Amino acid sequence: MDDITNRKIISKKIEKGEPIKLSFHYVNEKVLMILNSILAKILSKQDQIFLLNSVITILREIIINALKANAKRIFFLKNNIDINSETQYRKGMKQFKEDVVGEFESIEKDLRRSDFYVHITFNVDSDTIHIAVTNNSPILPVELERINFRIQKAIAYNDFSEAYAEIEDDSEGAGLGIVLTILLMKSMGIEPENYKITPEGKITRSSLTIPSLLKPTEITTKVKKKIMDEIDGIPTFPENIVQLQRLCNDPESSIDQIVKRLKIDPALSSDVIKLSNSAGIAPYKRIEDIKTAVVTIGMKNLNAILVASNARRILNERYSSFELIWEHCNRVAFYTRNIALSFRKTAIIENVYMAGLLHDLGKIILLATDKKLVRTIADIVNNRKITTTTLEEISVGISHSTIGALISNKWNFPDYLIEAIKHHHAPLNSSGKYREIVQIIYLANILAGIEDRKYSYYYIEESILERFNLFDIDKFKAFHEKLKLKYENTKLV
Repeated sequence: MDDITNRKIISKKIEKGEPIKLSFHYVNEKVLMILNSILAKILSKQDQIFLLNSVITILREIIINALKANAKRIFFLKNNIDINSETQYRKGMKQFKEDVVGEFESIEKDLRRSDFYVHITFNVDSDTIHIAVTNNSPILPVELERINFRIQKAIAYNDFSEAYAEIEDDSEGAGLGIVLTILLMKSMGIEPENYKITPEGKITRSSLTIPSLLKPTEITTKVKKKIMDEIDGIPTFPENIVQLQRLCNDPESSIDQIVKRLKIDPALSSDVIKLSNSAGIAPYKRIEDIKTAVVTIGMKNLNAILVASNARRILNERYSSFELIWEHCNRVAFYTRNIALSFRKTAIIENVYMAGLLHDLGKIILLATDKKLVRTIADIVNNRKITTTTLEEISVGISHSTIGALISNKWNFPDYLIEAIKHHHAPLNSSGKYREIVQIIYLANILAGIEDRKYSYYYIEESILERFNLFDIDKFKAFHEKLKLKYENTKLV
């Protein structure tokens, strides 16, 4: 068994694709957080990070069920109740529910001192994720019958409340965990037969399989075609932007030439000034006019801002505006620039800044491709300014990172930018040439995600934390707080 507290060894195993085997008698929030972090890293590597919250919920339910089964055996033994007697079983379950279910901490000491355990194995085989949870309390026929009944009922329904009304079972609690598991699997496009509970002598095994292809090929092909058609219909950069980029890259160009061409497009000039202020290039100084902006930020930064500004304008003109996504990108871009400065990566500052501004391009396309889908999900979350694409990604089985890479190719973005957009959730999948850029984008994005309570420090790849000397959690928090404060102060200028 692997040491559950040794995050470095566990991360190395994930990186190498080796199985991870853990064992415990009881779980607290710290153990659950470690399990969450393992899932986050495995799913990121598989480009399925959008499944994280659903899979976390399922895994917790499976673990709690295994622990509850162990606790039940301990409770019956402690109270001299014969678990194999139908009469005594019913009586014992009534008492177990009153004394333990809902007050699970009351049996923690007994579980920790007992010989009952829970083993969990994570394994990735041919792009398929296998999770197995075993506990050494053999399942009874009556328990297995009840579980299979719940599974079959859950398969028949898509509505949680309807399923709940049909299968509520007071003998051992409502049994909603299994219902929730099946319904979540169906929403992710995972067939219910990928979840199994099987007796193996004195062992009970619960297994969950997550295939790399979530939806039938014919469905994903249609969705990809629709997205590709959408991308094909997006205009390329106008000639004015192309000319400005050439001027930025020409050492013979003068600032006056560039400013003159920028002034032809007042909206573009306004965007350049706005992004120049948000970049934090000139802290505590408010840039008010286009010439000051060009002089202050320099040609390389101007080129990055031109690309980002035009990409945003094309998407916002074609679709509705997604201010909160762009605000997130501004924050990430600011963080990338400051991370690069903090670690003396001055040669790639402009590259990481541009990647930060554009890393979530795919979210806009994904949210805009099927307006009916967006409206439906907006109703679900009761928030018309959608910032998350988790439900959309689950519904189509394609990540926004992949979609972002497609549009990046369409616009002939440089290779480093395509790589950063494609792998900003999975830095270990990046090639060596652009790995440093991708790592900075990944760290900046996850810092912003922590602020939105999407991620945790424990979800971060240990190799990235070590690379930036942030493995110590207090040091990490101090660094994050410094970036946050600097960004907020920049916004106030």
